[in-house]
Amino acid sequence: MKNGQSPLVLSCLAVFGMLVWGCAPAAVPAPTPKTESAPAQPAAPTPKPGITPAASPAAPVATPKTAADQPKYGGILTVSASADPAHFDIHQEGSRAILDVAASAYDNLVEYDLRTGNIVGVLAERWEMSPDGTVYTFYLREGVRFHDGKPLSSEDVRHSMERQMNPPKGIRSARQEQFEFVVTTETPDEKTVKIVMKQPYVAFMAQFAIDWFVIYPKHIVEAKGDMKRDVLGTGAFKFKSYTSGVSVEVVRNPDYFMKGLPYLDGVAHYIIKDGATRFSALRTGQVKMTGRFAPLTPSEAQKLKAEYPHVAVWRFPAFQSPSHPINVTNPPFSDVRVRRALSLAYDRQAAIRLLLGEGAARIGTFLPPGPWGLPEEEVAKLPGYRQPKDADRAEARRLLAEAAYPDGFTMNLLARALREDQQAAEYLRDQLATIGIKANIQVLETTVYNTHVRSGNFQIGSQGNAWRVNDPDDLSRKLLTGAAQNYSMWSVKKFDDLFFEQARTLDVAKRKAMVRELDGILLQEWPILWPYWADNFLASWLEVKNFSAPPSLAAATRNRDIWLAK
Repeated sequence: MKNGQSPLVLSCLAVFGMLVWGCAPAAVPAPTPKTESAPAQPAAPTPKPGITPAASPAAPVATPKTAADQPKYGGILTVSASADPAHFDIHQEGSRAILDVAASAYDNLVEYDLRTGNIVGVLAERWEMSPDGTVYTFYLREGVRFHDGKPLSSEDVRHSMERQMNPPKGIRSARQEQFEFVVTTETPDEKTVKIVMKQPYVAFMAQFAIDWFVIYPKHIVEAKGDMKRDVLGTGAFKFKSYTSGVSVEVVRNPDYFMKGLPYLDGVAHYIIKDGATRFSALRTGQVKMTGRFAPLTPSEAQKLKAEYPHVAVWRFPAFQSPSHPINVTNPPFSDVRVRRALSLAYDRQAAIRLLLGEGAARIGTFLPPGPWGLPEEEVAKLPGYRQPKDADRAEARRLLAEAAYPDGFTMNLLARALREDQQAAEYLRDQLATIGIKANIQVLETTVYNTHVRSGNFQIGSQGNAWRVNDPDDLSRKLLTGAAQNYSMWSVKKFDDLFFEQARTLDVAKRKAMVRELDGILLQEWPILWPYWADNFLASWLEVKNFSAPPSLAAATRNRDIWLAK
């Protein structure tokens, strides 16, 4: 079947919605406030779908709809970032902080069109899928070069795929599970890449279009060994500088293959670890846009809406939640009764009110609300989710007593040194206290925290969880046996087998039934506590034009078609 836009992703994005909040009178001086309530939205200069043209199309050219929407060239966009990247090798990193600051230097074969949610070609001008769904053939654009002038070839793509599928010694592949069904990556010629699978993989294109799957230059990777200290791709922006704890800066790539793009001279990502300080920087104009992974709190979004007419606030389903991985190899959490007790004690509805704000999130199981998850009214009847909490907590204390902990116990709770992760840890501590468990919180910088959880040196953690797209395939990264982000070190063969079966099932109804069964296993086992599914709030000054809230947090970090009105 010839693919222009992937039909597989449509159900994944069915719950995607975006609201642009209106604005009220200003409380602080604004740089020539505008009367519009949200940034102007000219036509997006995105790549054309991978149809199968008689002749290869040229790279996209920006063509604004009206003179009033005419983009302007120049200017440095200032954006907030919440943390230093651990390094710059996107293939090896699980923390999302790296995408905000480095992904604009790279391109994928395909990506999401932010206006429609469809998958469109970038480095691939078109692609085809075999009738049985086991072979994808991508045809590369002509004239694409890396920042050092070397032309892109199919061998660069093959090398990037193989590096993540079968990482060499000393290289960690953070998303190796996404290549579970791939047999080989072939290069029939310099501009053709063929990905052969052992069976259909229904979520392949939906996952492959997110920003994690960037294409690296083979010659640089082989020369350097990794990309931890180098940022060099085909993208719209080139790396300029990195100062730890201060900023990551990129500048316009004048030789970018999408003619006329990017509009900006560059982007300065200011690393501001404290949330209150980030909010102040946005309000005062020190930064003109929140980073995708440095979002506002709901109360901050409300304040901007009420008091700052020169700032647009964007709200959209983020498919994210606090995440508390539970080390199932570490007693007492090796006992499933103890893990169930944790879930029973936790008040989800109160967590939303206290951590976010009323209406800023929805309760859900291991599947976010939408095409795959249970309806919220059904979730609200489940143990651990129902109100009031009296019966659940009584059952939790009974389970602890049955597991030989009638008086509870003392444990350690690790939290990343990010405001939201610490707050989530503090709330969990208070919830556990209701059933006699005393949790001592230890706050660690992100890189140190990651070292602890990856090595299994913890009992319970506190970090963020975000699905890349609303597809059950995202369960694989944190729950399959041996997965790179399975920090709980949980392993259940029945779960693994059922996961792989649903991943190759083309019948949506049959797949949904299997997915619900997977959810049921997790609701019995509780290797991770995901309390709720939050919305996300981003903001940009009105002078920042052509920004669109993303269908996924990992699908909107290129900035190539954003421009500044002044």
